[in-house]
Amino acid sequence: MARATHILAGAAAIVALAACSGADAPAAKAAAANPECVPIADGTYEIRGGKILAMAPNASRPEPAPISSTAPAMSEEPVGWAAKLERSFAGRGYPWMGLQVRDDIAVLTGTAPGMAARDVSFIAGKAALEADAEGKEKVNLVVNGMSVEGSEEGSIGAGLSALMASDLSLSDCQQAFDLTLRTDDVDFPVNTTDLTAAELPVMDALTGIARLCSNYRMEIAEHTDSRGSDSYNLQLSRQRADVIKAYLVEHGVDETVLKAAGYGESQPVDPANTPEARAKNERTEIVVSPGR
Repeated sequence: MARATHILAGAAAIVALAACSGADAPAAKAAAANPECVPIADGTYEIRGGKILAMAPNASRPEPAPISSTAPAMSEEPVGWAAKLERSFAGRGYPWMGLQVRDDIAVLTGTAPGMAARDVSFIAGKAALEADAEGKEKVNLVVNGMSVEGSEEGSIGAGLSALMASDLSLSDCQQAFDLTLRTDDVDFPVNTTDLTAAELPVMDALTGIARLCSNYRMEIAEHTDSRGSDSYNLQLSRQRADVIKAYLVEHGVDETVLKAAGYGESQPVDPANTPEARAKNERTEIVVSPGR
């Protein structure tokens, strides 16, 4: 959609967000007379789509200007390479797909009309990021955070997506890990320590969370069910925890904040000897604690 853009320079001390009277009066008097007149500092500004953007010295794009609390609330419109790329998704045939970027991590979000559409659009969105001149320089991890319309199955990237919009508190980080592992646990084939291709999406989501939460310590806790001997299960769980830690470190997580621990069958969540109980007990947990 075409936008009318105006540049205001230097001497402007009052911006009329609505009908302002007394435009020639001093800033404080005009603002008092009409609460929709908001005083701002001298400078260079751009008005785009009803929003005021401050042009910082030598900046390549506008930054949001501070606005008095007396001004009407306005929704922010994303700017920059990520917003431009996100707007291109509709033209590529994926109007449901959105994009979140924080640090060097990207999450493709939205609700796809079906599982095949979700998977295909993720591949296309990741390829678009890798082909974008700025995207390929600024992003090195892309996670699928899309859900499927009408499905009760959650999005593997939902925890990471929520975390990216948070303050990255310890509680935020723990909730992100918990939600991710409830949605899709790290499943190892029976009696092995191998990560299969099917586990890579959840591993990438855990990697993104761990990278954003690197101010905290994180324990990778592996648990097994009760089949097999205690000593074998303890060894197996330790090896699996080591494999997960190695993956996270290989993909950019600070090794010094990670601890791998295996607990074997010693901490079941369901003591019953049933297939359902065994599935619950064989699990991965990541426990966040205060940092260094």
